[in-house]
Amino acid sequence: MKTPPALATLLLASSTMLIFTHCSKNMNEAPAKRASNTESSAASDMQVQSLLFNGDAALGPSAVWKVLNIEGSGTITTATDPVYGKVWKFYKPAGSHRTEGHGAKNYQAVEGDDIYIGWRSKLAIPASQKTNAVFQWKAYGSTLPMTQNYPIVISTTSTGQFHLMHFAPGKIGTEVWATSLSRNTWNTMVLRIKVSRDASTGFIEFWYNGVKQTLVNGTQRYPARTLDADFCDPKFGVYGGDDADITNYVHAIRIGSSYADAAPAGN
Repeated sequence: MKTPPALATLLLASSTMLIFTHCSKNMNEAPAKRASNTESSAASDMQVQSLLFNGDAALGPSAVWKVLNIEGSGTITTATDPVYGKVWKFYKPAGSHRTEGHGAKNYQAVEGDDIYIGWRSKLAIPASQKTNAVFQWKAYGSTLPMTQNYPIVISTTSTGQFHLMHFAPGKIGTEVWATSLSRNTWNTMVLRIKVSRDASTGFIEFWYNGVKQTLVNGTQRYPARTLDADFCDPKFGVYGGDDADITNYVHAIRIGSSYADAAPAGN
């Protein structure tokens, strides 16, 4: 049967409208998907850029440490923790002075940087054993004068305390924070360091087991000179406590541009 001219015109117009509507919908959807992918890629790039250094023990010593500092018969190896997997094991036997890893390889903080250093530590140590350091923010170089040597130190005391110290020029030490030493237990730490030779610009903030700590000045920020000599690097392990066997297990070392980047998982 031949379709009447008026009906044919109506059908043609309807088909054209359906095709145009369908194409318009697809054209509107495609850019949205591309935008979503672009946003996801940008977010991924930001995440990668904000993690400045990864000191995971699974990467191996050549990817993490600049130098291994061992004075005596200590060892730096890895061990397998039942919860966290591969961790660093810094063993300093009695009669030895130092077992430390000087990091972070291929990373260097400079004046004005605002960084977070995070890690998890378990100390096997006598209850009242004093150490020089189980963590240092240590100065290096010979071009500029060294007046602090170790601007930031975390160590143990002979009274069973675990404390955070700042050393001003002249190696003048201030106990910034302290708590009771928790032995043979994993504890997490995050240090925020505003890196500067100017004490009015630099500062320290500190989280312990996921809680931001109130420091000696009654606030959660301690103004301090945090850059000495040519540059400063983190050091982990055991320094001092020569008369004791001490092991420092360290896990999840990270340096980032935010707390979330550096904090060990779970904090």
